[in-house]
Amino acid sequence: MSKPNNNALLINTAITTTFFLAPILYYIHKQKRLNQKQQQYDKERETERAFLYNLTKNPSSQPLRPPLPEIVRNVLVRCRFAYLSTMDVDANSSHLSLMRFTYLPEEEMIVMSTNKYTKKYEMLEKQSGVALLIHDFSEASAEGRGGDAKNHLTGEYSITLNGTCSVIKDVALAEKYRAAHLKNNPDYPQFIVGNDIAMLRVDVAMARICNINDQVIKWNVSEGSS
Repeated sequence: MSKPNNNALLINTAITTTFFLAPILYYIHKQKRLNQKQQQYDKERETERAFLYNLTKNPSSQPLRPPLPEIVRNVLVRCRFAYLSTMDVDANSSHLSLMRFTYLPEEEMIVMSTNKYTKKYEMLEKQSGVALLIHDFSEASAEGRGGDAKNHLTGEYSITLNGTCSVIKDVALAEKYRAAHLKNNPDYPQFIVGNDIAMLRVDVAMARICNINDQVIKWNVSEGSS
């Protein structure tokens, strides 16, 4: 009669051990994954820092040509806020607006939206030259882009982009970009969707990239970096 009792004891012991070890093993596995993500993140950031540092010290060694340099593309993909500067031709003054934007890497294009009954829309109807200031705000990282290290905001870079901004008049094309912009900014449909909201596209011609150490790289579409 002792044999069945021994078997039951072994089973109970195995179940107890499993219940005890399962959360520990889960915690160890979770920490391992977090460590791997952190290591990937650190590696990506170190690569970016080295890239910018080397270009700053010897820009002629790595000329940047279109498409946009990788460092610019990475920052544009992970950011959503930009300051848009437009020129008021009539008043001979500038106008500054805080904008949400979406970078479409496959088309090398930045899209934004604006109400048609705004000062910036009125100015963009008269002239197309704009400047965009984009900063990799670290405090905005809660918005995130998943676990990809390239998509984490760092607070290390700011980019000034100069180019041309145009109102997308083609209805089908505007709706295509509106859908992409809304997907990238799902919490702000009030600024993207509506009959009175126009879609804008920015084609970049020049970029100035600055990091927190005040190292600056200049880039333009015809000459690369300088």
